[in-house]
Amino acid sequence: MQTRPYARSRPAGSFELYAWLFTRISAVILAGMAVFHLLYMHLGMGVEAVSWQLVAWRWQNPVWRVFDLFLLTFGWLHGANGMRIVIEDYVRPKGWRLAAKVGLLLLTFTLIVLGAYVIFTFKA
Repeated sequence: MQTRPYARSRPAGSFELYAWLFTRISAVILAGMAVFHLLYMHLGMGVEAVSWQLVAWRWQNPVWRVFDLFLLTFGWLHGANGMRIVIEDYVRPKGWRLAAKVGLLLLTFTLIVLGAYVIFTFKA
């Protein structure tokens, strides 16, 4: 069987291997969480019912806050890991590559922290 020259193979290094595994595992988790969110919020509750009051009512239960935190965290980490690979593939100068990765890390960390802050300090 002939392989394509541009196809990525399964990485052998420890960090890259774990990042590769995380992408696959988080994709499955995200797919399940997103389908549940879609079914519950948009079909079960109805699109017209989605409002600030519904979120306030939902977040009275800490389980929903944790669910939303996991959705936020897995989504950002999954996307940032994919973006890290794109940066690695397309940004050639090492200085720019490092700057792009640091910027991505700071953006990801900042938005996860801000999102967690909103989720846990929200008062109805």
